[in-house]
Amino acid sequence: MLASNRSASIWGGFLLAALGAAFCTWAAIAPSESLCVSTGCSLYSNLTIWGLPLWWYGTGAFSLLALFCIFGKQGAARGFVWLMLAADTALLALMALTAPCAACLVVAALIAGAFVAIPGEPRRDRQQGISILLLAWGGLFFANGVALATERMGAWNLQGPDNAPVTLYFSPSCPACRQAIAALAGAAPDTVTYRPVAENADDILSIERMRRFVEQGVSVADALRKVVDAPNATPDPAMSLFEQARLRWKLLRNKARVLSTGADRLPVMLMAGMPRLPFGHGGDGAAPASSLAPRPAAPQQGPSTPVQGQTGKSAPVPAGQDAVLPFLTNDFAGCGQTPANNATCN
Repeated sequence: MLASNRSASIWGGFLLAALGAAFCTWAAIAPSESLCVSTGCSLYSNLTIWGLPLWWYGTGAFSLLALFCIFGKQGAARGFVWLMLAADTALLALMALTAPCAACLVVAALIAGAFVAIPGEPRRDRQQGISILLLAWGGLFFANGVALATERMGAWNLQGPDNAPVTLYFSPSCPACRQAIAALAGAAPDTVTYRPVAENADDILSIERMRRFVEQGVSVADALRKVVDAPNATPDPAMSLFEQARLRWKLLRNKARVLSTGADRLPVMLMAGMPRLPFGHGGDGAAPASSLAPRPAAPQQGPSTPVQGQTGKSAPVPAGQDAVLPFLTNDFAGCGQTPANNATCN
């Protein structure tokens, strides 16, 4: 039976604690895929302390807090929820330095709600310390919320899925980018994601032309060729102010992703997994001895630089280089993958 001297705030604390215990229990037993809506969820899903996942500690803490509320132990409940908020503040600081976890933010909100709902002692020094803790928690919670929202917005794909093994950031005015796109032109479907970045104002119009060609079913390589080889063949695309702002916002997100990788030039190519080379390799993936001989150095197209209205044909492949890159098949092996024909990490 609930203690007779409980207050309405104790009732609120009990309900929040019960919700927290139920949520943590569900998170502990539910498949990890149901929780992984952010990078942090994947990062912390397997984190354990003394062999026990953090979610079970959350279940125990919320359950103990609920018991304090049931039996009317207001002082004990207030002190314990203060400890929970302090521990959660430390976890929020860790997430702010690594990656935000959406499920962890739900738990954080429940802890803060219980902290506010359960009244404390009216002593001035205690209230001052508590307000500082709550202020620190609020700042870290806001920072994680902004990081989570930014992550969920993601980058803009001109073509290709988000989970493609190869992601290419390129600019239409970049000669090296055109060379990379030409090399990837024969890639298997769904293995390459193309993300444009505007280096100058002319790139924005070129990217919009490419987008319209791609919507008509033209490949990225062909769309780029049309835009670069015949820039005046089609009139400038008519765009409203809203469409211009939306395109600039998408391109700004892509540029932010490039800068977050530490790169300061284009193209930027990201690869997930190790591609199986489709030629000249044995069953174990080892290269034949003949392929290990050093090749003569060949001139490379340099990194991109902002050039106003640069046009021209795609650069030819330099002598001594392969015409295609060695990842033009769907056969990518990586840790955690389980296709029958792909090696996995043990």
